[in-house]
Amino acid sequence: MDNDDAGSSGVKVMIRRELFNIMQQQNLPNIHDKLNYLENYLLHSDTFDDDEIKKIKHNFSHFKSQLKIRWVAAHNILDIFLKKNKDWLEGTVEFPNKRNRPGRPDKAFTESSDRSKRRKTETLRTLTNLELLAHAAQLKLETSGKRDAAHVLKELTYSPKRATKYKRTYLRTQRMEKKTQMSPLQALSLFVEANFSRNQCEIIRRNQKNVYPCYGLLQLAKRDCYPDKECYKISETCAEINSQDLLLTVARLLMYLDEGMEKISEEERCDLILICKWGCDGSQQAQYKQKFENDSSSDAHVFQSSFVPIQLICGVNQKIIWQNPLPSSPRYCRPMRIRFVKESTEIINDEINYIKNALKSVNP
Repeated sequence: MDNDDAGSSGVKVMIRRELFNIMQQQNLPNIHDKLNYLENYLLHSDTFDDDEIKKIKHNFSHFKSQLKIRWVAAHNILDIFLKKNKDWLEGTVEFPNKRNRPGRPDKAFTESSDRSKRRKTETLRTLTNLELLAHAAQLKLETSGKRDAAHVLKELTYSPKRATKYKRTYLRTQRMEKKTQMSPLQALSLFVEANFSRNQCEIIRRNQKNVYPCYGLLQLAKRDCYPDKECYKISETCAEINSQDLLLTVARLLMYLDEGMEKISEEERCDLILICKWGCDGSQQAQYKQKFENDSSSDAHVFQSSFVPIQLICGVNQKIIWQNPLPSSPRYCRPMRIRFVKESTEIINDEINYIKNALKSVNP
């Protein structure tokens, strides 16, 4: 029996025979299941905190190991066990007791954490079969006026395959709801990287109108990527852009990094550094039936100078804001000047001087 006087001290003393009788009263197939039931019974006899649960498990583990040894020694025969362990069964085991213990009241089940909910329902889940629990939950939902939920629960528990179909349908619906339309800039980046034609873009959008914007918006987004017409000069043998307007690349990067820029301070925004590399090279190409005003002009050779952005960093702390993922790819190459001229030492030196002078004139 319980030691009632010890309740005020926070300790409950139980006789081993009483514990043994509680587990024996359960119609369970073996000693292992009976001991598991007894442990759950003790853990849920009151609302215990983590330290008290640890103490109960520790004391019960000692009782459990002793009982198993003695049960095996009795060849799993009840009469022999009771006869050989009469004195041992009259001994006691101490467990924490929350009776007469001051403190705040227990939380409602809905306000409890997942861990507390699992602990509070462990005995119910251990001792009640699935069909009974499901049927009871269904009836409770119906009596609470939640008939749709009751019907769904009945359908889910009727067949495992039906539950799988419900899950797939639900997940598919969730994915569709999460799909939001891409911005024109995001879609443009995707289609440019994939090298899609206009026809391919329209075919893709035809089946995913809720995801991809129309091609007209892509064209507008593409125009925004170009420099103004006043920024570049074109003749029949040369095309060049004002080096100052190459900083448009930084503006495009800042638009792309809109969310990331919100995380840096105003001081860092005022001290951004763009690290680039530049170079020039010439190439021979097939001639076309192109007529030039000057007979000495020819499109047999092309010479181009260009620059590539490498990093955008904050000068204050050298924090990397953006990094070029493919610094050797033409994807990020920005032409500075293109000429129909044959590469030579003189042309190369002239181009190097041109680029150096152009970069000196750039204002941050």
